[in-house]
Amino acid sequence: MKQFKIAHSSITLALLGITACSTFLTKTPEPSITTLTPPGTELHSPFNPGCLSMLDQYCDSLYSPGSEGNLVIHQKKGTPIYVLQGKTKNGLHQVFYELARSKIRNRDLLPKDFLKILKSHRYFDKLETLIHREPFEKMSMNDRVEANDLEYEVEHIWNTAIKDALIIRLTVYFPEFPQTPNELQSPEIVHFEKMERKTLLSEIANAIWKDHPNWKRVTSTFEKLRKKYLTVIERLPIDRSIRENWKERIAALSLALPGSIPEIVDQDCTSTTINAFYYTNYNVITVCAGDFNSEDILITLAHEMSHALDNDRSLYLFFKKSELSQKLSRINRQVCSEPHKPLSCADWQEFKDDSSDDLEMLSKFNPTLLELNRCLKKEPTHHTLDAEAIQRIAVQSVRERVRKLADEEAFIRLIEHKLPLPNGKRVNNPSYLNPCHYLQSNWNTEDLDGELSFLTAFTAEYQCSKIKDPSERLHKALTYTSSLFEEIESEMIASEGEFSERKALVDEDFSSPPSERFADYMGSLVVAEYLSDTQAIWDRRMTFLSGNSWQCTGPSLSTAFPKESAVLRKYLLDSHTDGEDRKKEIFSTPVRASLSCEKDFEWNECSIFSLPEKP
Repeated sequence: MKQFKIAHSSITLALLGITACSTFLTKTPEPSITTLTPPGTELHSPFNPGCLSMLDQYCDSLYSPGSEGNLVIHQKKGTPIYVLQGKTKNGLHQVFYELARSKIRNRDLLPKDFLKILKSHRYFDKLETLIHREPFEKMSMNDRVEANDLEYEVEHIWNTAIKDALIIRLTVYFPEFPQTPNELQSPEIVHFEKMERKTLLSEIANAIWKDHPNWKRVTSTFEKLRKKYLTVIERLPIDRSIRENWKERIAALSLALPGSIPEIVDQDCTSTTINAFYYTNYNVITVCAGDFNSEDILITLAHEMSHALDNDRSLYLFFKKSELSQKLSRINRQVCSEPHKPLSCADWQEFKDDSSDDLEMLSKFNPTLLELNRCLKKEPTHHTLDAEAIQRIAVQSVRERVRKLADEEAFIRLIEHKLPLPNGKRVNNPSYLNPCHYLQSNWNTEDLDGELSFLTAFTAEYQCSKIKDPSERLHKALTYTSSLFEEIESEMIASEGEFSERKALVDEDFSSPPSERFADYMGSLVVAEYLSDTQAIWDRRMTFLSGNSWQCTGPSLSTAFPKESAVLRKYLLDSHTDGEDRKKEIFSTPVRASLSCEKDFEWNECSIFSLPEKP
């Protein structure tokens, strides 16, 4: 772990027992940083600190002058916790600084073709110069201009190297690529380039982060939390069938290094983004590099793991296991086969003949723990879904999808053997009657009402049609597919009901999704159990508070004008609890007990689960 310049802080957090801060100096570019040290003995006062006050004072310390987002927290037992959400002394964001260091340290692990290009531009020398530049207060105007130019150049070289590496790889498979203008590239090459870019970004992410000590802490914490989840679920006062199902889901849950899965690679997540994601269709969690390099990730992981148990995941599994979905998947497998094989029109006709009975079953979903999910809805809903509203929203949704796909020329790109280039030449269409190839999607992970399912049904209907006239054949295939999916979406909306994530239902006050609050709620149960294994109350509090550093905001318009900001947040579409309310929500009854803090706020807590005492 790198050394930091520690600035003396005059902030006294009496509720936390913080009494003093020490100082020491190192050379730039390390930041000023406040250090929090445990008191000599535990506090045994007749009252416990207020929970929200404790978090507020922690946030004040995190963004105090001289700290400005950076803390090192010493524990009574265990290694220090580093919270690095500010900047280095020379004005670079901490997460960028760690990204740069990791690139330099692991340069030889990068893909060879990519590395060669970077070296030819002296990328690593320039990156070293950038991260060791002088602090702003020591810069002249020319220094500032040069620093700005260097930041741009470093970013430009990196992005250019990605593009150049792709050109090299494409040329290996398609020797004609360098001599062909971009607008004249065949659809096959365009598709290959998109796929290869995902592969390259995945290789780069693995090289930079796979063996990073901060990522190793993520994987270790994840496995510890998995065990704690299984223990907590076993003790929950719920039906055994739910308990066993939840345990199976947590056991099947996996953690992925950001960028390591090409299908869901996100370049921002592999660099400096401070966030984490649960991918419902993959049952995979990824913690972005900016997150695991800037704070303790216990709270984040516990939250994301709870999504494997929420209503959205339950709906996905229900629809995915339905007879209609299983039959459509079999058709999809045929349509998307590589190499492409003729579709069995007998199977497609059987699907159509059975669709009425299978459709009806899609509306039979029963939410798990109905009252808990109702309690956890972000906002109360005042309108009840009826058949007319369901039909109207389903038709609108399908029409918007058809418009979007038609605007992208998706249907023509699926039904034509050859496609024209701008020079008039016609070339083979690798996506002919193959929607998986066109969308670059895996048929086994797509939603029942997703674009791939829609294009699969359209392709099957078009391919098996006996109509000779091409335009009439296209029209009839689109008409049938639209009608089918209006029925599918109607039945699915009926199942989603008051908990639906669909924007149309939320906007019209038919639904309010509980999934984010559910993740906070379940995560807090597990975090409380996790922290109870830590003996020192200081360590418990510091682990919890440092994991909620993302809830702290530095000086800004929203913090300067909290009441006005609270009004404006009501107009933003966000499934998470708003601002100050989310700070209150994290202090559930079991968390307050684990941290020995008092409820010093008003909040209608959902307390349906009450864990029995440990045996």
